[in-house]
Amino acid sequence: MGLRDLAGWLSEASGLAHERRIKLGERDPWHRLDVVPPLRAFGPGAGEFRDYLTRESRVHAPSPDAVASWLHGCRYAEDMHLHDENDHWLHPVTFELVRAGDCEDFSLWAWRKLVEARVEATFVVGVRRVPDAPQGRHAWVHYRDGGRDFVLDGVERTMARSIRRLDEVRSHYEPQVGVGRDIRPFAFAGLYREAWGRALRLRRR
Repeated sequence: MGLRDLAGWLSEASGLAHERRIKLGERDPWHRLDVVPPLRAFGPGAGEFRDYLTRESRVHAPSPDAVASWLHGCRYAEDMHLHDENDHWLHPVTFELVRAGDCEDFSLWAWRKLVEARVEATFVVGVRRVPDAPQGRHAWVHYRDGGRDFVLDGVERTMARSIRRLDEVRSHYEPQVGVGRDIRPFAFAGLYREAWGRALRLRRR
């Protein structure tokens, strides 16, 4: 074990790393942490993210605008109404066929299409606190284009609300966990704003 690994182990064992993450969560929930959350942190319906990139997609959507436009033709439906389950994540190719689902289904499909388009995109699960909208756990996509950061919220029904600059809506979205183009899950500091998040066993990369 090298000195860096030893220092990291001591920080974790002493609880100092945990306390730092809690403070980070209070200051900036969007701060990315170098730790790996368990799959269940995304939700009980989550599957292995590598699997969501398999099977042939039949929809051509080579840009964020094209992705959002295609999603405007899809119908929002709660999992209990569509699948008779509390949390069921559709494979993106299945979502293309049924064109109905909830925020995870919309955002998983959007994430896959942006990854295929070689956009630096992250599938994110966290809490949405948008005015005049239901507040609670939500999924969206964070991506970078031209050096700027954007939020793509697939369940929104207009282009102006589907794609917005991150700095304009940063306080409305509180990220907890995410997975990027490299298909490696990670945690945001926002996870430590929740008691259940602070209780999770996370491992260092």
